[in-house]
Amino acid sequence: MKYTITAFVENTPGVLNRMSDMFTRRKINIESLTVSETEQPEISRFTVLVNESKDKIEKVVKQLYKIIEVVRVYENTDEHLIAKEIALIKVYTKTPDERRTVEDIATIFDAHIAHVGNDYLILEKSGHENEIRSLFLMLKPHGVQEFVQSGRIAVQKEKNTDDPKITNDIVQKIKDTSRIVDGIEVSAIKRLQLMAAQDENIISLAQGIPSFDTPKNIREAAKVAIDKGLCDRYTAGYGIEPLRQALRDKVKRDNHIEAQASQIIVTHGAIEAMIITFIGILNPRDEIIFISPDYASHITQAVIAHYGARPIYVPLEEDKDWKLDPSKLEGAVNQHTKAILICNPSNPVGKVFTKKELESLVEIAKRYNLYIISDETYEYFTFDGSRHISVASLPGAAEHCISIFSLSKTYSMTGWRIGYSVTTQAVANQLFKVHDSLVTCPTAVSQYAALEAIEGPQNAVDEFRSIYIRRRQIVIDALKKTNKLKLVTPQGGYFAFIKVENDIDDYELAIDLVKHAAVAVVPGSAFGLGGEHHIRVSFGCEDENLIEGMKRLIAYVNKTL
Repeated sequence: MKYTITAFVENTPGVLNRMSDMFTRRKINIESLTVSETEQPEISRFTVLVNESKDKIEKVVKQLYKIIEVVRVYENTDEHLIAKEIALIKVYTKTPDERRTVEDIATIFDAHIAHVGNDYLILEKSGHENEIRSLFLMLKPHGVQEFVQSGRIAVQKEKNTDDPKITNDIVQKIKDTSRIVDGIEVSAIKRLQLMAAQDENIISLAQGIPSFDTPKNIREAAKVAIDKGLCDRYTAGYGIEPLRQALRDKVKRDNHIEAQASQIIVTHGAIEAMIITFIGILNPRDEIIFISPDYASHITQAVIAHYGARPIYVPLEEDKDWKLDPSKLEGAVNQHTKAILICNPSNPVGKVFTKKELESLVEIAKRYNLYIISDETYEYFTFDGSRHISVASLPGAAEHCISIFSLSKTYSMTGWRIGYSVTTQAVANQLFKVHDSLVTCPTAVSQYAALEAIEGPQNAVDEFRSIYIRRRQIVIDALKKTNKLKLVTPQGGYFAFIKVENDIDDYELAIDLVKHAAVAVVPGSAFGLGGEHHIRVSFGCEDENLIEGMKRLIAYVNKTL
């Protein structure tokens, strides 16, 4: 059946390409696509005519809402619409009789003669596509020289009872809230975690929270700081000086990054370090290349930071163990590109980038004068001989890099909210302006806990890594019991990014697993291009929950897929 999909979309560069790409990836044939103005200059109307089943159309509408600029979407069949298309037809009229015949045909079809030439007429016809086609067939024997037909434009006959009226409600919404934020959904990770929390029988393999307690020495150091009265007031905005000096020594020792303490900003988790980076370096309409699949919050943060800064995805090659292709990366660079973002080790795929891959990234950044934003949250959790390399440690890279680290996963301190950024002094000075405006300073007690984490015993980190290796094997062994799921063995982090066979809709599968198998996972599409038809499983949880959760997952896919 033919459906007309009407999407009201913010006017930003590249949105048409992203919409078309979405239809292409779902193998939906577009019969016509028209972009037209609305009464609001910042909003355009996209009218897409497709011939598909109802189920497929509903899935398309859901996916359209995930494109950040899409404000509202409707889908209708022809009986609910006043739909028109416009055509210009240039017809030969070599003799007076031919001209009169063409004029008569134009009258019959209520077509307007837009231009009269010496030996031709140009007709303009608006109406349903069937009327235009009939007119074309009548004129064809006379010699149609050119035929140009627009896509469909359409208006609903009656008010849609399921959705508010598009015009005033969108205007009001734009006035009431940010259009950028209004178009953003809570991350799929959080949505699935919230669904899981509603039923104590649901096992969550969704959110990446380590199962361990924060090591005792770190907790005790926090208590001492409180008892000494060190946590009662604001600290320095950049972070307490002993912590910045300890972090300077750490990045030199472990990451081989040469930096002064003044180049380090202690932040409210790596998430804050990331958002101040995006705000600090991106201008409206800049483009940022995401090596994808990539952590979902990176993508939304970039959009929030500057009025829809456009994400450009360069997918890793899954069939080559998630290899980075430098030619594809360089091919994505244009005059609007500002930065490349890399997550190493990768969340969600567990990729640990090789020195050769990182060197190619640095060469591209140097050639086109780009920033490299490097999220290194899982730096200490690498397996099977893989070695984490900080890209800023490579020759000529530091001046391009903003390196972001976190204590949350390394020391099981997700609730303490401490991260930090390391970059050039000039960039650090700019980022601090944003940091100071957002949070004033990091939480005092957490900074003293972080100081002990960095300077104290590191045996807990080694213990965590050993446990993750064991838990990774639990996932690998469970997957041997099905041929419906495939995994490239993760080299780092504590996530398994599992491919679902037969191009299954990963969002629907994730919801079905919660509802019917009592296990929560994250749909791969949340992580950008290349993530579709995958699910992410965290092996950060306790062994018994992981074993039972994987058992439920395998049983469900074997039964239903």
